[in-house]
Amino acid sequence: MKNLIEINLIRALMCIAIVVTHSISNYLRNVEVDIIAYEQYIIYIRFALLCSTPIFILLSETLLSRNYPGSLKKGFFEKRIKLILLPYILIGLIVSYRGSNRVDLSSFLEVAFKKVILGEWYGFFVLVIFQFYILHWLIGKYLARINPIGPIILSFIISFSHVYGSVHIESYNNLILEYYPLWYKTHIFVWLFYFVTAFYIGQYYDKLVEFLTAKIWLPALATGLSFAMIMYNYKVLDYTRISSERYDMLLYAVSFFFLMVAVIRKFKLSSQTLIMISNFSFFIYLTHMIFLPYLVKLALTFGENFFTYVGTMAFLTISACIGVALMLYQSRLTRLATGRINYLEQAKKIQDVKV
Repeated sequence: MKNLIEINLIRALMCIAIVVTHSISNYLRNVEVDIIAYEQYIIYIRFALLCSTPIFILLSETLLSRNYPGSLKKGFFEKRIKLILLPYILIGLIVSYRGSNRVDLSSFLEVAFKKVILGEWYGFFVLVIFQFYILHWLIGKYLARINPIGPIILSFIISFSHVYGSVHIESYNNLILEYYPLWYKTHIFVWLFYFVTAFYIGQYYDKLVEFLTAKIWLPALATGLSFAMIMYNYKVLDYTRISSERYDMLLYAVSFFFLMVAVIRKFKLSSQTLIMISNFSFFIYLTHMIFLPYLVKLALTFGENFFTYVGTMAFLTISACIGVALMLYQSRLTRLATGRINYLEQAKKIQDVKV
């Protein structure tokens, strides 16, 4: 599969963004915050970063559609089960153990069922990605034959209506909670717009990037307007839910993704550090919430300033995740929890050549 520089950079940036988002939540739990400061800039930063998980998920289908425009190759699902689903299960079991009473086996099994099987934890995005894989396998060849406008508009209506109904229509929300077997955040209707949009981004990637780069003001304007709508809903309509599956996040996430692609391509941006983080991003996503709570005291030694605390927490958390991944990758057995990390595979090849 061909990895594009902008995809790697965006993946890394979104990984950092999700760690920063949870660092902010941790800050609000551990430090007394002035409500004026919260309303002046913290709330804007929180909402601006909420697009990180949707964009991370969108990236997976964009790459899949670009690299497999037709049918998926043989062994595709087996490879993803080993490299993506297995780490999800193993890390999910660790998270489940921490969330149980750690003494009673039945408590652990109950928590593990809710988290690993139903997806009731921050790793739920893996279940969404696998739904994308299945949809791509089932309907990708049909979507590729038709004009993108119809499917994109229809999927937007479905996703918007589903999330809006879940928030504002109690009977609909109760229906979903009662009959949908998994955690409500994994429902494919929440993410259908991202799937269809990402599918066509992958299909027309080169032409789309060329257009966005030439008309960079368009994604910039769309990002500004869609974010303004989010803040209007928050401040005026009292839609205060701080979650990545907000219905007004749909256009913002896609617009911001377009803007990042255009900026990186237009100005030929690159960063070896971000490329490295991109390689570790999946493991960071799965494990950062394990390490983050233990770093509170260390972060507080740098003071209670918002930016200092959040920056310190994000740096320490990402560093801890990468460090543990490095250790686990040394053994074939423990490597099952990390999935494939190309950065370490390349380093291993270089080392083997020198030896």
